[in-house]
Amino acid sequence: METVQGTRFEHRKKKRMNTILNVAIGLVVVLIIVFAAQIFLGSSNTEEAALEIDDESEENVEVETEPEATVDPEEVADSPEEAPDEEALEEDEDEEGTEEDDLEPVEDGDWEPVGTNQSGEFSHDFTKGGQNWNEMERALRYAAGLGDDMIVWRIENGGPTSVVGTVSGPTEQTTPYQIQLDWVDGQGWMPVSKEQLSQNPYRRG
Repeated sequence: METVQGTRFEHRKKKRMNTILNVAIGLVVVLIIVFAAQIFLGSSNTEEAALEIDDESEENVEVETEPEATVDPEEVADSPEEAPDEEALEEDEDEEGTEEDDLEPVEDGDWEPVGTNQSGEFSHDFTKGGQNWNEMERALRYAAGLGDDMIVWRIENGGPTSVVGTVSGPTEQTTPYQIQLDWVDGQGWMPVSKEQLSQNPYRRG
């Protein structure tokens, strides 16, 4: 009897020990899983945070190193696209001065060249409304002392570098002026003589 009871006691003791061992092993496994999860998740979060920091650093670097668009006023002033053409401006001013400015009347024989915008080798050009024609009219008006109402009766060739013009005012059509102009290179037409005719050979009636 005692032997049977002793055997049962040992059997229960072993069973209890097995249960305790199983529980202990289960706890150890659970703890291992928990620690492993924490280590794995913690390393992932650390990597993500590191990546975010790297991204922000790269953005900051790009912003800081990007050159600012600046404009140098001197470069703008020197730019051929925006800088005015000084020669063109001078030509425009000369042309305006030649065509619009009235020359002061002077004593006969004290005339000066009236200026010109023409260049190159001189040649006679009697095209009405052309540059040479307009400059000849200006020189005739200057010598005759007439205004914009001057009547041009005739301008004809007077020599290799000379012309003769016959002009009058509206009230002096029967006694016009006959004026000789000489060409001065680079300076334009210059009156050299003026004669008032007793009759107008070009007026009809």
